[in-house]
Amino acid sequence: MGSENKPRVIKLPGQRCRGLATTLLKLHPLHSSPIIPSTTATSSIRIICISDTHNTQPDLPPGDVLIHAGDLTENGSYDEIQAQLTWLSGQPYRYKVLVAGNHDVLLDEVFLESYPERKYGQTKTIRDLDWGSVNYLRDSSMTLDFGADSQGDDRTPGGPEGKRFVVYGSPWTPQYGVSAFQHPREQDIWADRIPSNADIVITHGPPRLHLDTRDFYRAGCPFLAQEVARVRPQLVVFGHIHVSYGREDVVLDRVRRAYEEIFSGWAGWGALSWMAAGVLLARVRGFFSTREKMMRAERITTFVNAAVVGGMKNELRNQPIAVEL
Repeated sequence: MGSENKPRVIKLPGQRCRGLATTLLKLHPLHSSPIIPSTTATSSIRIICISDTHNTQPDLPPGDVLIHAGDLTENGSYDEIQAQLTWLSGQPYRYKVLVAGNHDVLLDEVFLESYPERKYGQTKTIRDLDWGSVNYLRDSSMTLDFGADSQGDDRTPGGPEGKRFVVYGSPWTPQYGVSAFQHPREQDIWADRIPSNADIVITHGPPRLHLDTRDFYRAGCPFLAQEVARVRPQLVVFGHIHVSYGREDVVLDRVRRAYEEIFSGWAGWGALSWMAAGVLLARVRGFFSTREKMMRAERITTFVNAAVVGGMKNELRNQPIAVEL
């Protein structure tokens, strides 16, 4: 009788493997606690990140670069988008970089062909917009050049006057409702799409497992996460999932990549065995080197969900996030 009253435990496929992967990740010296990137104030570029303004115009702190990761507007009409572009263009940053979001329907002409009612009776198009000093990226790249050294690799080191950053931007998110710039969830549109030399990646939606939790499930794109792990940029900026606003700093090494593949259902016990070997090797290295030294040998990737609005009415709630590179 007593056993009949016990709660039923439902085990999902791969649940044990994912649980062990989580334990292994916590045992790795580089993944066991938050990573705090070190920067030298005199040589860093200050990047201000915002997303999902939805017609709001938050106060912005000083910096060198302003990044907006989409959803400028609520309805995506010409008047809304032009008002937001005028506001962005008037901000005192050396570079202002924008990608579209799923609400910015005016910028997706293919979408408007299928849903002409979303033009709201307006006859003006994307070609009528005044972009001012805003750099708009749609599956494209640009270089943020801070001066002196224009020779050599696209990841030129040095002080602020010699720094250059390759920035890639794209608006696409997995299908959710009827909105612009969306793709079927099962379709991998990201394979080899981001340039290998990209330092900064801007997308509207998050990569899976990175600041993407919505209503107790992960809403990010696993294909985007896989592509970001291949490129390992310094900074990834997005929004879309308002409730997951924040910042995280991680090392996208092979152990972390195996962990993410296990959680995406693309790998199983073989990848777990590889994780165990990688964690063991890292712990052995830890006997001969401090965690700080191990971190300096790795490339840290900063993920920023910069959504500034929240709640049912998209009220302005969150502050812009500043990152120094």
